[in-house]
Amino acid sequence: MVQLPAPPVENFIPTPPLTNTAVGSSGVSAPFDPTMPDVLSPLETVAPSRIAVHVVGAVQSPGVYHLPSGARGDDALRAAGGPADDADLRRVNLAATLLDGEQFVVPRVGERLTTTVPPSRGALDGASGGSASVARGLVDLNTATVAELDRLPGVGPSTARAIVDHRSRNGPFASVDDLLAVRGIGPAKLAELKPFVRV
Repeated sequence: MVQLPAPPVENFIPTPPLTNTAVGSSGVSAPFDPTMPDVLSPLETVAPSRIAVHVVGAVQSPGVYHLPSGARGDDALRAAGGPADDADLRRVNLAATLLDGEQFVVPRVGERLTTTVPPSRGALDGASGGSASVARGLVDLNTATVAELDRLPGVGPSTARAIVDHRSRNGPFASVDDLLAVRGIGPAKLAELKPFVRV
């Protein structure tokens, strides 16, 4: 009878049980600590680096401009192409720090500001030295008189009369954009008027 050799003995190296570990800054594994902050947590929200400011009034190119956070009134004025010839810069605080979503109003000489939203801290009422007066509602293009339209930023007596005449000849305005059909009103003037009127 032939006797079979015994099966070979496997070499076995014991290993410790697996545990949750975290790798420290030195690259050495350390036991997992649930109280430690998650190194992969998202970054905290930071303040926006740019702001949007609506520049209106006596400027070369009224509109919404995106400026660096912490910008001043002078930055908004420069972004809008500088002051118009009839701008009254004595009533504007060009050193005021602007806020995101703010409206920066540059009044014209002799103009009485009538706005529908609180103006920027740059625009001052020349008579009282305080904030410009704030109207309670938008000016309705289909019911406003020449005198009411004349008080809007950038609208003089001739433009106010042209708006009323256009309304009389063609019927009510269907939208504010219809002002482009009025003599003397172009895209820049329309952008300046939009915050203050409705239909």
